[in-house]
Amino acid sequence: MWREAQRNEVKMDVLTFQNYPSSKPLTLFFISDIHRRSIHPSIIKKIQGKADLVVIGGDLAEKGVPLTRVAGNLQLLTQVAPVFFIWGNNDYELLAEELDRLFQCYGIRVLRNESICLPLACGSSIYLLGVDDFSKGNSRKSPAFAGVPNESFKVLVSHNPIFQKKLTAADGVSLFLSGHTHGGQIRFFGIGPYKKGGWEQKGEMTVLVSNGYGTSGVPFRLGAKAETHLITIKKE
Repeated sequence: MWREAQRNEVKMDVLTFQNYPSSKPLTLFFISDIHRRSIHPSIIKKIQGKADLVVIGGDLAEKGVPLTRVAGNLQLLTQVAPVFFIWGNNDYELLAEELDRLFQCYGIRVLRNESICLPLACGSSIYLLGVDDFSKGNSRKSPAFAGVPNESFKVLVSHNPIFQKKLTAADGVSLFLSGHTHGGQIRFFGIGPYKKGGWEQKGEMTVLVSNGYGTSGVPFRLGAKAETHLITIKKE
């Protein structure tokens, strides 16, 4: 259980979409639910030079995590590519001003019910959307989609996967990334409080619910190994 919780796995997936508008693939590194862990240098070594951007899908930390550890994790991730952050429920256990100072110090772009046209692909209209934490009642769909062209390729990140229920086919989200559930974290005989993380297809939208990198409560996992993701998106 300890070994499963301390794994440093980078799952590599290639996704193809008919509506992906660029001939150049886009590769992003997605990590969620870091909590109390320090990102292992082997993770950075595996993705160095391969990712166009890094997305932290919430729960960067929690109450009791030293800011020096949070800063160390951010520093490592910024060595890879531009970093984007989406708020999770446990992030609210830290002082927002302290986190904001760290984000400014390391050049982290926070997406809080907003979107950005990705700099590397602006001409191709590829948008990254991030919504604030659903369980805290802070997620807002309308401002996240404001100014995003209907025909653009959309990647939406929500810490809590339940936000996908607010989306419709008309929203045109192609890729939905989330975490929060830890895949149940401890599963006995395949049974846990949440579904095991993984990929699903919901209509035209591809959905990832990650097991996440860290743990909550106890530093153990069973049947839901710690994971991060290197995701390459390209045209079908």
